[in-house]
Amino acid sequence: MLALADVAAESVGESRSRALMHVLGLPAPVLQYVIQDHEGFIARTDFFWPDARVIGEFDGDAKYLDDVLLAGRSTQEAILAEKKREDRLRALGYNVVRWDWKTLSTPDVLRQRLIAAGIQPQKSPPRGPDPHALREE
Repeated sequence: MLALADVAAESVGESRSRALMHVLGLPAPVLQYVIQDHEGFIARTDFFWPDARVIGEFDGDAKYLDDVLLAGRSTQEAILAEKKREDRLRALGYNVVRWDWKTLSTPDVLRQRLIAAGIQPQKSPPRGPDPHALREE
């Protein structure tokens, strides 16, 4: 697991997502990739697969509920800003895939979402430890 460690991961959910991607045989994404358009900065993505033009976003509920993370915005304002951000990303031809803690507890769901978005597995998932072992207990 130490070989998978990356200081660019900004949360436990992002780190667990990357570990699960590895176990599931998915290619490693670029972390915290900055994307801009003609209006300027759009996003610093959690995960990015440049060849597939796929952006992955891990979202915990706190992003929309915690007063500190909301930084003075209402939940509705945060959701609307996220929608507009995603619209700008899609206008540039990116496919955006989102997941949360529940998705991480069902590894096949994450794998299928990423495959449907265009991420090609590098190998078959290993037959070793059960990927469900990465679940939040």
